Order: sequence, then structure tokens, then C-alpha cells
Amino acid sequence: LLAPGSALAGTGAASPAQLFDLHAQVILHGDAAAQRALAAQLETDDAKAFVAALTAASQLDEAPELAEWPAAAQALRKRQASAQCKAVAVRWPQGHDGDVAEVAYRCHLPDLSGLLPLYRQHRVPFNGPHPPQMSAPLAAAYTTAMHNAPDRVRSGTLIFQRNGDHRAWRVRDPGPLMALVADAFLPFFEWNEHLPDDSG
Repeated sequence: LLAPGSALAGTGAASPAQLFDLHAQVILHGDAAAQRALAAQLETDDAKAFVAALTAASQLDEAPELAEWPAAAQALRKRQASAQCKAVAVRWPQGHDGDVAEVAYRCHLPDLSGLLPLYRQHRVPFNGPHPPQMSAPLAAAYTTAMHNAPDRVRSGTLIFQRNGDHRAWRVRDPGPLMALVADAFLPFFEWNEHLPDDSG
């Protein structure tokens, strides 16, 4: 079993489990303590830039569709703070002494599927000359859903590697977990792509 991760810096080398959880914490929350801890553990010249790039994924409230709806952005931030994403299993394709780890995450994220009927009537436009914006009815419903929607368990996998003399685990591509979080909190683009056409 993986031990719970810690965002405390300055406590020596982190275990692989702690590093895996720190990556997820930075992606999901972007909190300063996790950023400092992860950058310190990576100990590479580009560690701070790498962590800053991971942190950018957590700025969900800056999405253009929320730009004119501060109450919706505030509700998102509050719900995001209570969301959880933890590493629950690791597969070692090259064995435990190898340099690759496939880490499975289990995340508890808001289930906004209750908004689908309203979304069909008030889609957020993601093409055209104007930034995407929610309609007033959708923004109000989204804000309420951020407060009240149940959690849904979502799973994803990230691949980590360690190279050469530097033995700290570092995510190869954070995209799968970033997409999992974004699709949960801001599902509009995903819905535009996959909603069935029920107009007829």
C-alpha cells in the first residue's frame, strides 16, 4: 500500500509514494507548500519551471468561460480545495529497480452530469471569433452544482521516470491527469465534442 503523501519540505528525500502524490497535489490544487516540496525533491535546474507548468493546470477558475461569473469561479475554487486525487497502485514495467513507474490515481471530483439537460439548451461556444462564455442560466446552475453536486470517483494513470544519477521520480506527461481534472470541473468543451445531437 502507498503511504499518504506529505507536502512538507525539508524532511529529507521523499518516498516514491510521496512524490507521486505531490505531483497530483500540485496538478489538482497548485498550493504553494506542495510546489515548494516537489521542486525541492526534483533538484534539477528546471525544477521550478516544471512545477510552475504543473501548477498552471490548477488555475481552473481562470478559464475564459468563467470570466464574467465571479460567483461561479469562487464556487469552483472552494470545491477544488476539497477535491482529492491519490496514487493507489503502481506497476513497475522494468521491475522495482527500473526507471519507469506506471501510477494509477483515484480522484474524487464533482459530478456535473446533472447539468447536461440545461447544457443542451445553453451550450458554451468554443469556436468562432469570441471567447467562450456561459449563459446566465448555465452560470447560475453551474455555481449551484459546484456547491451541491455529488462526488464521482474517476481514475487515471500517469507514467513516471527517473534518469541517470538523479533518482527522483518525475512525471513524463501530466496530460492525462490534467485532462481528468479539467473535464470534471469544466466539462463544457468535452460535452461539446461528445453530446449526442438530440435536436431532431
